[in-house]
Amino acid sequence: MATQARGLHNFISDIRNASSKEAESKRVEKELANIRLKFNSPEKLNSYHRKKYVWKLVYIFVLGYEVDFGHTEAISLMSSSKFSEKNVGYVAIALMIHPGDGGDMMTLVINSIKNDLLSISDGAQALALACIANMGGNDLAGALASDVQRLLVGPDTHPAVKKKAALTLLRLFRTNPECMVHNEWADRLSALLTHPHLGVLTSSLSLLLGLASRSPADYEGLVPYIITNMH
Repeated sequence: MATQARGLHNFISDIRNASSKEAESKRVEKELANIRLKFNSPEKLNSYHRKKYVWKLVYIFVLGYEVDFGHTEAISLMSSSKFSEKNVGYVAIALMIHPGDGGDMMTLVINSIKNDLLSISDGAQALALACIANMGGNDLAGALASDVQRLLVGPDTHPAVKKKAALTLLRLFRTNPECMVHNEWADRLSALLTHPHLGVLTSSLSLLLGLASRSPADYEGLVPYIITNMH
């Protein structure tokens, strides 16, 4: 981990110390060429090197440069059973892939996210929800809204995951209102509005506000719960 941090630190230092924009671009182009060479090499990359190179691609992308490769490696990290690898993959995918891109790449992303939503790992579920909320889009709403809803109302879901699920569902609803049926959610929200965890309660109120803004009549019965929480 220390070596990986040094490699990233050295690259970032080179960029920051570049004497001009042209010098920066040359350094980035050199690094991109090296990473592409490593990814295309017949020698299989280990976890350490794959994470290091994907982190560099993320940094290059954040700088504003086009990154048109490395997505397969990022998806591979997403699918890992190790949290440290999964975290890198999710950060890269959330930044570098747009929901409207479609195609086989988006299908792989959706399948990886769905697997984590269905897993029993709180960490994997949290990463998946954060990725959905950051990306949004009709593709994710159509394919994953039901799994996010299941996590939100599930009796065994960790409160931190429930909180993220509520806010993720709000994001999906704003993208695609058809992903939720209003007359089904009044009863579900009544239970969430009595939840003892403050994070779950406040995020559920945010979800309620979003839903009620579209169909106020369906949620009038929740007014007593809101008044109770105000006291």
